[in-house]
Amino acid sequence: MTPAPTRSVVSKLAEHSNYAGRGVAGQGKPITIAKNGVRHIRLMPSGEKKEVLSVGLACSECLSGPQLAKVLKRGFEYEQQVMMDLMAGNYAAPLSIHTSSGVPEATSEFIDALKQHLPWDNIHTLDWCVSLQLEGASAVWAAIDMLLQEQILATGDKNRKMVAVGTTSYHGPPSTSFGSKSPMWAKNYQIKYPTPEAGKSIDEIQLLSQYEAFLDQYANDIGVLLVEPQWGSSQAAFPWPKELLKKYITMAQDRGIKVCADEIMCGLGRHGHGTLFVSKAWDLSPDAVTFGKAIAGGAYPLSGAIMKRGRDMLTKHGRSAMQSHTFAGASQRALMAGTDVLNELPKWLPSITKLGEEMRHIFSYLEKISKGMLICHGQGLMWGGLFSKVGKSASDDYRADAFNCFMKHAEDVGVLPYFVPAGGFMVTPVVDIDVSTVYEIGEKLAEAVERTMADMDWKAQSKCTVEDDSLFLKEMSEIEVKCLPSLHATKSCTSCASFVCQDRRRRFVSSK
Repeated sequence: MTPAPTRSVVSKLAEHSNYAGRGVAGQGKPITIAKNGVRHIRLMPSGEKKEVLSVGLACSECLSGPQLAKVLKRGFEYEQQVMMDLMAGNYAAPLSIHTSSGVPEATSEFIDALKQHLPWDNIHTLDWCVSLQLEGASAVWAAIDMLLQEQILATGDKNRKMVAVGTTSYHGPPSTSFGSKSPMWAKNYQIKYPTPEAGKSIDEIQLLSQYEAFLDQYANDIGVLLVEPQWGSSQAAFPWPKELLKKYITMAQDRGIKVCADEIMCGLGRHGHGTLFVSKAWDLSPDAVTFGKAIAGGAYPLSGAIMKRGRDMLTKHGRSAMQSHTFAGASQRALMAGTDVLNELPKWLPSITKLGEEMRHIFSYLEKISKGMLICHGQGLMWGGLFSKVGKSASDDYRADAFNCFMKHAEDVGVLPYFVPAGGFMVTPVVDIDVSTVYEIGEKLAEAVERTMADMDWKAQSKCTVEDDSLFLKEMSEIEVKCLPSLHATKSCTSCASFVCQDRRRRFVSSK
């Protein structure tokens, strides 16, 4: 049952004129009043109550319903006891503790749970350490901070303090964080290296040649190189070619450069390769890795950076991560939820892999029906589409109009992906989503795409995507579908009519 918005909630719609949040400052924002998985009930600025499939959210949620309740339950009971003690005037356990005073009791259990998922072999031989933060940008800063300190202490070289970022990259709000955009001022502490670009043919030999030339020129100045194994908002979920990324990392490390894999968005198993970190699945062996977003269930802010080696060096010199602040790793409930998420997620990894295959069918279909308007890519439960730069869409103005048109139609049909500044969208639903809802998302996105094409008078283009990475699939008759009882508990089996309508699925899987 959907709760009715209270009178106070309705009145607060008028108060957004003083709010500067995501979007345009001073404009009314929808209020989310209830959620059930990806189904959100929003109170619109007009006062209308509307249900939408909220399938973007930038990877900020992982579990929902009973699964979310399960990972929040211990913390809820903990806070209930705290409240009773506070009201009775007794000593009460802290809900949060300033970092200068101590750490929450749950810190140890969280680190123990995290240890089981680290992306390196022979963990017992590594002097690894983790810095806890609140959000992604701070986690990236902490990783760079620790890596640079360790390198300076180990080598005595204080000149290698530059940070290399991808030509297209995002590691936090662009005004203050690392990444390719610099809307406020020049970021003299970073330098850009050449990377693949979604929608363009990838000439690996040429890219590696350009990258080697880049290293020849700047390696002695660079202390840390940042990589996103799967891009987030800057390239709408575009994954790196695995072997190419491994070569990039090895070439940097061979020059004495530390590498940090930023997995704020693609981590937590969302990539679909059966591990928590894609760095583990792809054997990337970075010097540090970041995590965040939904690590605390999406209910509490929590992120972090793990350094593979260097704890002993920091300890010897009385050092630690300088990137620290009042609430960095200070919340007991966040750490309790994070521990339980880390223990719960492995049960969902096979389902993420299976649903990733279904998402591939859907995004293949979207790319095909768009007739060149969209370029689609992704893996696991992290997919995206970018408006191409062919035909009419070669015009920046036309492409911007098409993007705005698509946003409008997506809202009209009741689906809310994560719209990204690169000119496209991402779909990153909770990982416990059922397969039927996955195809409902596909239907709504397809309708929004078709409406956009009609409004923009789009003409079919002969080619719009990387030829070797075509998403077009085999005929339905050639695809073997087997019942997998192991996927019944997660409602992701695609051969059972009780989980998904076969006619609905056939629309996307067939290439006709």
